[in-house]
Amino acid sequence: MGLFDYLFSWMCKRVFKKVDYNNNGLIEPLEVEVAILALYNIINKRLPGWQDPPNRDAIQAALKSFDDDHNGALDDREFERFAKSLMSTGPDMFFARVGKDAVVKTALLPALTVGVKKAGGEVPGMEGLKDVPLAVLAPALGVAFNAIKALVPY
Repeated sequence: MGLFDYLFSWMCKRVFKKVDYNNNGLIEPLEVEVAILALYNIINKRLPGWQDPPNRDAIQAALKSFDDDHNGALDDREFERFAKSLMSTGPDMFFARVGKDAVVKTALLPALTVGVKKAGGEVPGMEGLKDVPLAVLAPALGVAFNAIKALVPY
């Protein structure tokens, strides 16, 4: 068992104990939803942008396939397998988001800043941009870029 698997298993057990309100060793469907959201919260705090949690329908559909004894609830082993299945795309999504962000911040934004500064000297009404230091212009463009990115769903 690798370090990630060990830590994930530990987090699953911790969350399971926390939401098993009646301490019967089983978590019912509503408790499963709370547990999954708590688990995603823990992971997203440590790895921001890891993955968005599934919606209620996705949780309920997956729940049925991991309830081995068909009692309508999950024990700790079933819950861990269930949680792993929901998070299987997490690394791919995380590295895609981080990679895209890195390209934007290390290549696109610096090039855009230089281009805006050069073009600003030639566009009527924007001549003052040529006097703005790159160290000031780049963060301003970064904020504008992030505001636009937040408005456009991906």
